[in-house]
Amino acid sequence: MNQLEGLFLNVFPYTDNSSIVHLFTKNYGRKAFIFKGLRKKNTPYIFQPMHFIEFQSSFKIEKSINSGLKQSLVFPCHQITSDIRKTSVALFLTEVLNNLLKEGDYSADLYPYIKNSFLLFEIQEYDANFHLLFLVHLLDFLGIAPQKNYSEKNAFFNIEKGMFTTKNDGFTKDQEQSLLFSKLLGTTIDDKNPMNLSKRTRNNLLELVFQYLAFHFHFNANKISSHSILKTVFS
Repeated sequence: MNQLEGLFLNVFPYTDNSSIVHLFTKNYGRKAFIFKGLRKKNTPYIFQPMHFIEFQSSFKIEKSINSGLKQSLVFPCHQITSDIRKTSVALFLTEVLNNLLKEGDYSADLYPYIKNSFLLFEIQEYDANFHLLFLVHLLDFLGIAPQKNYSEKNAFFNIEKGMFTTKNDGFTKDQEQSLLFSKLLGTTIDDKNPMNLSKRTRNNLLELVFQYLAFHFHFNANKISSHSILKTVFS
């Protein structure tokens, strides 16, 4: 038996007493596991958004679906499950990651980045910009980081080129959005002086990030059903 750890991505029923759970694992990337007895009464249900699971498995890398058992939480998520704002963000980001993280090789630093970010989200006060900062810095670990070359001259962010340019053409954002995006790129996820953004500005910046992901990572934002929930929370 191997001791594994992974981030919950999604789950669906398999048989009457088992479910298939997709996890983004620490060592093997995205993998599917069959867990039994998840729907039993009096059984704590830990397969939820932003939950990191440790478990045992007779794992074989060549198998498309492995078995898992003796699962437990890596760290408790009291705030994420009790604060409706955090719960909504957790649902949203989990859905985004579920669509982004397919089976394959990723940077070894990606898993620690996600884990440390979500732990920070759990223990710190709610930050309405967290999802933006998380996604912007996620681009680094996906290998599609934009250039941080904003200046008075290069004042327009070009989605196709992934950099700030001098011209405002069909692939660029206006100066206001470009300036705010450059500030996001320069803000850490644990910054003690968060950017003061309006609901409309946050939504516009999120659309910018989604457009960038769609162009560089074949991401389809239309599959993210919880996007509307997030907008409601921010209203």
